[in-house]
Amino acid sequence: MQLLTGMYNARIDDKGRLSLPARLRTALAAEQVVVLPGLDENHLMIMRPEYFEKDFSEPILSSPMAMLDKKKRNLIRKLISPAIYVDIDGSGRINIPPQIREKYGLGNRSDALLVGAGYTVELWNPSVFEEADDGESLAELAQDLFEEKE
Repeated sequence: MQLLTGMYNARIDDKGRLSLPARLRTALAAEQVVVLPGLDENHLMIMRPEYFEKDFSEPILSSPMAMLDKKKRNLIRKLISPAIYVDIDGSGRINIPPQIREKYGLGNRSDALLVGAGYTVELWNPSVFEEADDGESLAELAQDLFEEKE
């Protein structure tokens, strides 16, 4: 599976459609994507259906008794339940329902930022993306990851 990388400025048109850059369309290699809330709750995530179903959702849902765990139920409601499958049209565009886009500041005729994040693409309002930077340096993040592995 090809990694989804790069940062792309995009625009949502007057009909609410978002054009996926050619590089992302090629890397996604799909006719459909899944759109769901981002984990930071201030953006959307876009991923391949097979990744969503097998690698992303399955670990959450894998326990036969997952519904008995309050945290898992809440996670399912907040993360998996709102996920929608969206077709990629012949021009490489996706149409995310207005109520979902507007919740994340992505109305018609608005700027958007697509951020390749490995197995997902994050869809951001550009100003929210800038505000989300916590100021932690790349070196600090790498050091934290290194220390976790020890």
